[in-house]
Amino acid sequence: MKPRTPLTDEEKTRATTLHASGMSVYAVAKTLGRSPHTLAKFLRSPAVVRQVGIQREELALLFDGVGKQTLDAVSDEDVRKASLLQKMTSAAICVDKAAMLRGQATSTIDIHVLMDLLAIVRGDNLDQPQSPPLLPPPENQK
Repeated sequence: MKPRTPLTDEEKTRATTLHASGMSVYAVAKTLGRSPHTLAKFLRSPAVVRQVGIQREELALLFDGVGKQTLDAVSDEDVRKASLLQKMTSAAICVDKAAMLRGQATSTIDIHVLMDLLAIVRGDNLDQPQSPPLLPPPENQK
């Protein structure tokens, strides 16, 4: 049997950061090449749980900021370009990641609302939907 070696300070720091970023205990253990039991025991300690919580909130704030910057950068010209879809996707990912890091549900958005929004962005004709539209068309499309 392989002798047990304690986690190094570097492994502890890396494990805390990886877990705070959303990786499971098993994924962290695999990344570090350590036993899931060893990592689970370390990550359950109260001090580490607090540190993971702090790091998650810091990461969530960073994603909030990036999402806001992305949305603020959308101009009228961007609306006329295809890159708007990419910017909106990026912003949505940031919002989703921030919610996940805070332990909030990330599946609360109705996919039909997103599809209606995409149709509006693309300029699709929403006057004849197969089901009632969830979002009204923009003023210029009425």
